[in-house]
Amino acid sequence: MSFHLPSNITAQRKPINATTYAYILHHSELGQLGQILLSACVTGRCNVTSLVHGHPGDQMTERRRVVFEPLARTFAEQIQLEKNFS
Repeated sequence: MSFHLPSNITAQRKPINATTYAYILHHSELGQLGQILLSACVTGRCNVTSLVHGHPGDQMTERRRVVFEPLARTFAEQIQLEKNFS
């Protein structure tokens, strides 16, 4: 996959079960941004769920959301494109 993260963000891939992986994103200043859950691609589409780390209404959560959501959206789009062309 040709998905690139900014230099201040890292990702760790963790298996959840045989068909699901969590990609946990960390920001150098904001800490854990959130998780992208990727489930098996079975019907031509992959199930991608994104979860921002934090609590609703918390200012830090909103700062994380601003950084995390575009990354999660791009990741999901890239996964679907690669699935359609593989």
